[in-house]
Amino acid sequence: MSPNSSSSMQAQAYEFIKHKIIMCEYTPNQLLSETFLQKELGFSRTPVREAIGRLEQEGLLKVFPKRGIVVSGFTIGDVSMIFEVRRLIEPYTLRNYGSDLDLDEVARFSAIFHAHLEDKAFTRFYQLDDQFHSFLISALTNDYLRDLYARIQMQNTRLRVMSGQLIESRLQRTMEEHAEIADACLEKNWERAAIAMSKHLQYSEESSLATLLKSRSNTSIF
Repeated sequence: MSPNSSSSMQAQAYEFIKHKIIMCEYTPNQLLSETFLQKELGFSRTPVREAIGRLEQEGLLKVFPKRGIVVSGFTIGDVSMIFEVRRLIEPYTLRNYGSDLDLDEVARFSAIFHAHLEDKAFTRFYQLDDQFHSFLISALTNDYLRDLYARIQMQNTRLRVMSGQLIESRLQRTMEEHAEIADACLEKNWERAAIAMSKHLQYSEESSLATLLKSRSNTSIF
């Protein structure tokens, strides 16, 4: 096998496993094994092992020698820290850098949110959610804050998916909250946009904590 082929397989293994974890197809605290992952991917041990090592470094997997591999779970402290970072960065970005946002793109998001406020069959919710928040953060020019936000981004997506899976009403409420943020941006009322974002983060944190407690009581996966 050529070095390029090996590198490609490692990258594929990494992206495959990461996607499964982020979308909660591999649930928090689920026990995995190299053998299981090799069968899932149809790959040999080496690229799978390298992918596991990379995901362990990123905090998505925990490896216990001779015992197995566990998908990282969440604690109340984890949720609190993730949202502390978000509260520091996202409203701040809107207040201080919102005027640099492309308002045509904001209008596109607003139109989508309003069109699907009552659409329970909407299938691109998580993708749209990530795109909207990433778009807003793109206005931030402070590289240190961008790096800090990037550190929590994957874990934050996992929390969104978990909340949406266990609390059905959260998806529609989030669409309404996003529409309020986008509309305030279109009015160039950055203070109102920042306040709307702060409220959205408060509700999202509450839903994440409720999801954590519900998951513990129903399935003991945490």
